[in-house]
Amino acid sequence: MFKVQKDPCSSCIYRGDSPLEIEKLERQVADPHGGFSGHRICHHTGSGLSDPACCAVFWRRHKDDFPAGQIAQRLGVVEYVQIDVFRED
Repeated sequence: MFKVQKDPCSSCIYRGDSPLEIEKLERQVADPHGGFSGHRICHHTGSGLSDPACCAVFWRRHKDDFPAGQIAQRLGVVEYVQIDVFRED
């Protein structure tokens, strides 16, 4: 299964008040021939997990722009998850 975070996490880099430069961050995973060579992992799913989830907003914007996203959709193996191992309590 290709895991995708169902909803944006509370500190998503794509939120409207994010101080980060989204275009610069997206260039880090961009493929020089078009689209993306990879995808953004939601940091709330934990980098230590064996199968972390794709960022919800990256998925919504770019699910057709990277090979794993295209394949997962075609095979019907997209699994929406709600994982939060990085709580801001």
